[in-house]
Amino acid sequence: MVLTRCCVCSFFHDLDDLWEVPDGNPSYAVRKDIFGTKLDLHGNSSSILNPNNIYEWTPITNDLSAGDRDTFVFDVNTGSSGFGIASTYEILILLSGNICKQPSNVDGTTLGVFYSFNETLFNDLSVGKFQSFKNGYLQALAISPLENNNTNSTSKYSKLYVVVTPINKLTSQPLPSSSESNGDERWEYKMSISENDLVYQWDSRSWLEVLDTDYSSALLLTGNVSADAENHYNYSIYDPSLYDLYVYSNQESIQLEKMTNISLCAMIQGNHLASSAQSLPKNARPLERTELAVSRSITNTGGSVREQFYITGLNASTDYVAYLTKKIGKKGNLSPDGGVLFSKQPFRTKSSNNCSLVFGLDFCSGVAYSVPSSSTSNNKTLLAQTFDHYAHSLFQNFSKALQIIPCEMELDARYSPVRTCLDCSNSYRDWLCAVTIPRCTSDRQEYYIYRKKDDNRNQFINEEIKPMGDYYEVPPCIEMCYHMVRDCPSDFGFACPDKSRQKDLFHRSYNYFDASNMEETCNYIGNATDLLLTAKNS
Repeated sequence: MVLTRCCVCSFFHDLDDLWEVPDGNPSYAVRKDIFGTKLDLHGNSSSILNPNNIYEWTPITNDLSAGDRDTFVFDVNTGSSGFGIASTYEILILLSGNICKQPSNVDGTTLGVFYSFNETLFNDLSVGKFQSFKNGYLQALAISPLENNNTNSTSKYSKLYVVVTPINKLTSQPLPSSSESNGDERWEYKMSISENDLVYQWDSRSWLEVLDTDYSSALLLTGNVSADAENHYNYSIYDPSLYDLYVYSNQESIQLEKMTNISLCAMIQGNHLASSAQSLPKNARPLERTELAVSRSITNTGGSVREQFYITGLNASTDYVAYLTKKIGKKGNLSPDGGVLFSKQPFRTKSSNNCSLVFGLDFCSGVAYSVPSSSTSNNKTLLAQTFDHYAHSLFQNFSKALQIIPCEMELDARYSPVRTCLDCSNSYRDWLCAVTIPRCTSDRQEYYIYRKKDDNRNQFINEEIKPMGDYYEVPPCIEMCYHMVRDCPSDFGFACPDKSRQKDLFHRSYNYFDASNMEETCNYIGNATDLLLTAKNS
């Protein structure tokens, strides 16, 4: 009996050094490593020899406080990489993750990830490689060397062992347990491991362009999404749900940017105002929305297919920040897990309701900007249609004249060997829409044209639109006039004002496009690539 007690005493003495024994009950013993921090097991794991498995692509979500740690094992699929040309090849194992929430005071601390193909990592972190979460984001690479002719040699690389724990940024060592920690002082994180791709990604581009704003709405456009289409023989299918937009107030964005500005999880879970991920009922008249919301659509603007986000219900003269996300997937199939977070895109609403943002016009489809608001109606749909119908009516006479041009003749009988009547029609339409439907702003710039509400670009605006108030007009880009002269037959006698000889006429009608200027120097409708080439050579 005494011998038995001594054995038990010795057993507990050893536990004090190597294990944490809650309430003195060895049934609940949790093993420590050489740093004295406990190995936190999850699920139904019964011993340190069977820590949680982490599976291909599938993220794990957990939270940790100082002194805690998570341990995982990833089974390497040695058959997933195929056979290389050489006798040896490597499998790349990609680790990625996000911090979703973190303690209020995290100065000098973050989450660290230790990983190795050596199982002793669980007892000795020094045998593994190390990577920490930076600004809420983690990406790391583990390489498993393989040999085709000897499968036994790969056995020691068949499992990747991973430890996640709060660390000191300066020393990269695990934080000791703190008796003062509470439920709010924890790191909540997501992590995934994959042999196919980074499940969580960060892109330093914003991938967004702010087309324009008015006093209560904004229109943003992604980059070219043609590469994301599902292509068929003679058509392409675009998935509008591939991208999502999240709108933050400037104040909330500043809070997000402090520590977790490149964390997809933190951004999605943050205090955003509106998101396209929150589905809206279909509306045939999106310009008439007034609630705080984000609607989206696919559009062909500027010569490329893009996704368009229309944000409504905003406050005037207010700064906002937009974040774009993109879904990704394993082997081409979109996944609800992970994704890409792009850099923030700030924008500001206009100060007055003298300008109204319109888009989606039938004839002038390239118009996607603010126009003078009408004093007779606050209906944006009606305003857009009124401008569009007027521009289309002006186009009719030109269209009839173009029909007498030999467009379908043999190549040597045409007016141009490199331009067609379709080129001419498109260039004339873009120019006509830009000079007929003025771009309105409340911002004052030296190259903008001040318009009194009763003295506009044309009589139609004075009599039919009847602007609500004075405004500044962003003049059309002279490059559109150049394109029209270039693309159309000389029979029409089109000519553009010369800045040196007709200085006054030029500045009352146009301005040059300046890519180096942060502000819009002029209003352009048409193929953006064509504009850049023309501006570069002018």
